[in-house]
Order: sequence, then structure tokens, then C-alpha cells
Amino acid sequence: MPPQLRVNGAAAASDDVHVDVMGREGFRVVLHAGAAPEIAEHHRGDAQSPSRGHDATIADRPCPTGVSRRVLIAVGPTAGHVYPGLAIAEAYRSAYPDVEVRFAGAPDPLAARLLGQRGYTLETVRASQLVNVGPLSRLAALGRVLTGVAQARRLLRARPPRLVLGLGGYASGAIVLAARTLGARVALHEANVLPGLANRLLAPFAHRVYLGFAAAAPAFGRREAVVIGHPVRADVAALGTERRAAPGPERLVRVLVVSSTRGEAFLADRVPTLLAALERRGVAVEALHQSGRLSADAVAHRYRLAGVKATVAPYLDEIASAYRWADLVVARSGAGTIAEAAVAGVPALLVPLTDAAGDHQAANAATVSAAGAGIVVREAEWDGEELAGRVASLLEAPAWTAAAAAARGLARPHAAARLVADCEALMAGRW
Repeated sequence: MPPQLRVNGAAAASDDVHVDVMGREGFRVVLHAGAAPEIAEHHRGDAQSPSRGHDATIADRPCPTGVSRRVLIAVGPTAGHVYPGLAIAEAYRSAYPDVEVRFAGAPDPLAARLLGQRGYTLETVRASQLVNVGPLSRLAALGRVLTGVAQARRLLRARPPRLVLGLGGYASGAIVLAARTLGARVALHEANVLPGLANRLLAPFAHRVYLGFAAAAPAFGRREAVVIGHPVRADVAALGTERRAAPGPERLVRVLVVSSTRGEAFLADRVPTLLAALERRGVAVEALHQSGRLSADAVAHRYRLAGVKATVAPYLDEIASAYRWADLVVARSGAGTIAEAAVAGVPALLVPLTDAAGDHQAANAATVSAAGAGIVVREAEWDGEELAGRVASLLEAPAWTAAAAAARGLARPHAAARLVADCEALMAGRW
């Protein structure tokens, strides 16, 4: 029997939750409406009023003065989680200027910084990793999940949202479950071809599931899911209308290197020598390299040793300008990077992260390769000289033009606006 994580929402006075764990592999979440009557539903999916003795649901609370829409977005601890959340917030504010958007997630300096730069505060909820850890660590993590659910209930009741969007990540489970026990409507967005554990567990409790890739639909069984693509910010979405030209002999080929949260070291070690091999083949290049947590000076030194012109920065906040500049993107294969490169119409060299949960980055990358929008290479298969030949062929005008068109064929630049429009349909009469 698979382990069973049974979450019971209790009365508001204590915010207690209870868990039973059985078995040794996998997880199943069971949220008992009998223990939290406020989430019991009619056959048409409408939340019932709470029985006497329970706190009023979020839907029963009056909106603050001047606020007609209240949305909370649950994000994970990476830029790949935060940026689509910001894109959704941006789209909501564009369509409904009076909306109140908040963000919640596990404590994380990067997420807090990215949100803070755009005027948002990360409201923190305790969470813990449930994948890529051993059995004992999983058991310890379950206790932290329970604490997170209770903490999330308090956070939500203090300033009640009526719509909660979960974008994956460790903390989204606690936040989404808490939202359901309090009567809020819940929607999830799954960015990857192979859905993450949090979204797989939470899907039965969601009123809507949005997908970045149509190929993810089978993982949600018979549950209806809406394929919208991956939300990108407005400045990136605007790249979809701009014409692109293949690199020519009149200038250097521009290579953008985008490091992921945990993918910096390999790219910093291998890309300078790869570009040097390209130059030995007669392809003159320059690089713009995001070094992430690595020392920008140390990465720049590797390019100097390789004899390749490069600009290195710890982080590229103006990513739309970087995509506009680039002829080729070298990156991991997170869903966000793939979506942004597709909208920009830039071919990619993708190197899936080796320890990504469920090897989901390899599945993401396979969609790019199958479409003809770029090259995919695993770390273990990296051969600099052989790869330089493949990249040189890709950068020839006919091949580059075809790959750029294939990338644009994968693009869904209006995903954020589509999600907002569908959420409005979901929330009709409930604001």
C-alpha cells in the first residue's frame, strides 16, 4: 500500500491537522470534508456554508474597502516559480487594476529578492522537501508540512484571499490545502511535461488545473486540465511580435548563457571551451553569461583563458533585452527558460539538470528537440568538439531560421492573460 498522507482540517480555534502515514513509497493526500465541513461540496462544485461551531469560510468574509478581487499566489523557491507568478500578477493588474495580489511560499532569499524588486512581500510558510530525500527525511518533512498547513490557515484567515493559485514547490501543498479548508477557490499551474509531486497530490483538490505542456495532461488522469502554456512577463511576451534575423558574417554570433538555480557550475566549466571550439571552426562569437551564485570574476576568467569575448553578470534582471540580443541560448531546460526562448524565437542548446526531480528537465528538453527548435545534450554525453560541430551547423542561416521558426511554434506569449481570463470565469459570482 502506498503511504497515505491524511490531512484533516480542524476547527479554527486550534488549527490542528492530523496525518497518517502508511507504506514505504509514494504519497497520497486525502482531505476529509467531514473534519472540515466548510469544504464539502455539492455535485456542481459549490462550497457549502460551514456548519455551526466552525469559523466562517473565506468566501463569507467581506472584501476590504476598495478591493473587489483578492488573489494569493503560492510560489516555490526558484526564479522558475517566481517569474510566472509575477507574470500572472502583472496580467491580473493589467486587466483589473483594483486586484489585491499577494505571494506566499517557503522562506527563500532569492524569491524574496525577486518579489521585493517588484513591490511584493513573500509571506512565508514552513515547508520541506519530499522528493530526492531518504525515508527518514520524508517522515521528518511530513511534520513540517503539518506545521505549514496550520501556519497557512492563520495567514489566510488574517487577510482572506478568495482565489489561491499554486505554482508548485514545497510550500504550495500547505497553502493550497489550507485554502480549501477555508473555502477559497484553488487553481494550479503545472509548468513541466512531467508534473511535480506537489501538483500531482493537490490536483484532486483544485477547481482548475492549468498546464504548460499538453503532454502533461495524462498525469492528471480524467481530471479536466486547461493547456495555456507558461506565463511570461509582458516585456518577454512583447518579443513575440519582433522580427528576427539569422546571424551573419557582419557581426559576432551572440550566445546567451542562462544558469539555473543549481546548474551554474557545469555551464561555467564547459561553455567557454565550447565557444572556443566554435571559433576554431570559423564561427566568431561573444557571450553574455549569467553566473548565478558563482563568482562572476571567476567565470569571466575562464572565458579569458579560452580566448572568448564575454560579459559575465551574477544575474540578468533585464532578461527580455538579453533574449532580444541573443542568437543562441545555452541553458538548463526549466519550463520558464524554454517558454521565454520560444517567445523570443531563439534556438537553444539545452543541458537538462541531472538531478531534477523525476528527470523532468529531460522531458521538457525533448519537446524542444522534437520540434526542431534546438539541440539537447546530457551532461554525461557532453563532447565539446562534437557538440561544437552541431552548434556550428545550427548557426548557419537556413538551419537557424528553421529552428527560430520552430521555437516560435512552441510559444504561447499570452498564457498569463489566458489564465486570468479563465480564473475570472471560475470565480464568476464569487468575488
